[in-house]
Amino acid sequence: MKKIAVIGAGNVGTVLGLALFNKGYTLVGAVTKSSEGRAEAAKQLQCPVYSQPHQASREAEIVFITTPDRVIEDVCQQMAREGGFYKGQIVIHCSGAHSSEILQSSRKAGAWALSMHPLQTFPGTEAGLRALPGTFFAVEGDTGALPTAGDLVNALGGEMLPISTEMKTLYHAAACVACNYLTSLLDGALRMYEQAGVSREQAVKALYPLISRTLENIKEAGPEQALTGPIARGDTTTVKAHVEELQRFLPELLPFYQIMGQQTVGLALRKGTLTETQAENINYYLKQGGTD
Repeated sequence: MKKIAVIGAGNVGTVLGLALFNKGYTLVGAVTKSSEGRAEAAKQLQCPVYSQPHQASREAEIVFITTPDRVIEDVCQQMAREGGFYKGQIVIHCSGAHSSEILQSSRKAGAWALSMHPLQTFPGTEAGLRALPGTFFAVEGDTGALPTAGDLVNALGGEMLPISTEMKTLYHAAACVACNYLTSLLDGALRMYEQAGVSREQAVKALYPLISRTLENIKEAGPEQALTGPIARGDTTTVKAHVEELQRFLPELLPFYQIMGQQTVGLALRKGTLTETQAENINYYLKQGGTD
């Protein structure tokens, strides 16, 4: 199967379309709403660009629905009503939050349905193309379409991560914690540095080597062995001082510090560097505050 259509030519759709085109797939059509968007999509993808999804999908063997998550199911239903699917076609959405079940209307038309979520961010076309090699794609859906999914992932230079349909939402929650919440966590650290008199720009530069090394340590040895710091050492006095200073200067960040600290206590216990007594003492300050 080599003929593909991209329904929703935003960042993700454009990156996947271009990457597959570069590997020998034929782009038979793309869809985007605005006239400005159609002009840009036609320029980038070098294929016919339509205003209606079924116009692009009828000639395609593989249909990517890369619209915003909130409208994937509606778009799929619209395409089914308008004869956009046929028996044996493969219909794929790339949402992390939803399973292939939202493509049920394409199944009723005889198509195979898959979700194929790239575990990657796509801030723009060029950056997205650079990021694709080595990206993991979480794939679930109809068994008969899985070999085609494997071919697509291989063509994109990625690795396939099969998951069950029932666990798709939990998988996505984990991805959000690892990516989105990590960003929020680091923003909190930068705010603390700013309060301490270090500019945000300086703080980013200063923290980057530490963050990078930590990620490498996690990759090489896992979170437990990568864990360092006062909680891993059982340093109750330092944790108490942190809590007191946050209460004084940035009380809105104290709950954030406390909940992350409690998670770290559990990790340190698993690592074996923290005793139960030390954990109890540290959790006292993480749950009650810094004052005795």
